[in-house]
Amino acid sequence: MAKKKKIIIALAIFIALIICGVAAYFIVSFASDDDTRGRLAVYFFNASAGRVESELRNLPPDESHLQIDMALQHFAFGPESSNLSGVWPQGVAIRDFLTDMYVEDKILIAEFSELYGELPPLDEVIFRSAFTLTMLDLPDIDGVLFRLNSTDEFLESAVSITNNPFISPARRTAQNFTLFFADETGEGLITVIHNAEYVNVHARAQYILSRLIEGQSTPGVFPLIPPETRVRDVLVELDSGIYVDLSSEFHSRFTGTPAQARMMLQSITHTMLENAGSNVQRRVFFLIDSERWDEFHGVSDFNLGFTIDKTMMLCYENEEEYEDVEE
Repeated sequence: MAKKKKIIIALAIFIALIICGVAAYFIVSFASDDDTRGRLAVYFFNASAGRVESELRNLPPDESHLQIDMALQHFAFGPESSNLSGVWPQGVAIRDFLTDMYVEDKILIAEFSELYGELPPLDEVIFRSAFTLTMLDLPDIDGVLFRLNSTDEFLESAVSITNNPFISPARRTAQNFTLFFADETGEGLITVIHNAEYVNVHARAQYILSRLIEGQSTPGVFPLIPPETRVRDVLVELDSGIYVDLSSEFHSRFTGTPAQARMMLQSITHTMLENAGSNVQRRVFFLIDSERWDEFHGVSDFNLGFTIDKTMMLCYENEEEYEDVEE
């Protein structure tokens, strides 16, 4: 009798353990699902990995058109992580690029302007992959129809998208760049060599400037460029100048003196011209939200083109003294 009682107790304990295990499984599964419920995976480009990767964003709870609009805004605004880069054409408004978007039979139809055809081939592949994967994460979207004009269109789905944008190694090369930062005392510019494993040659200038902005937190550097600054566009004209278009935070978040403002502008100027890869004498022109400004925090010639000012280098005076001793 005692033996039978022990068996019954053991079975009861075993059953209780099974029930607890099943309950724990459903609790964990529900919690995991709850983490992603109401959230969207928005895809951007990871240059070091050579693929698109996602960041989670919040979505409105119900109406489909609101979710689509919010997804588009998240996608166009760009990533939060410094390891990822946006794929939306820089400096191009949403409706100037994507003229219309609607759903028919679970297919998202995206109508693009002629600007889509101006995307470099590699950038187009990355954009198409990231855009498709982002929109497919929306409820009830089974495919994306890219419509470029009345006769040119193509359908993409999760099956057709290959998350491997390295279609041509010649378009992405390893390079070393010289970046110019203010030294930790704020008295002059110093150089830092940045090694880039993969650089899209079509967005080379944007890449360099983005690394300069991100490098403001590097030890030994006096941060001058506001970290919130976004690179809207960089236009390189072969025979005239380099036009750097920065977001409004470049002006509104800067809190330094006029001397520091000029050093910051020279930091960018040195970096852009040093890495221009040409013997043609160029100038760097600054724009804020695509507009030329006459003055920038006490720098009155902000609307003019900037050239390299060697006196801004930290070691400049020492070089002059050395030359005097030699004579």
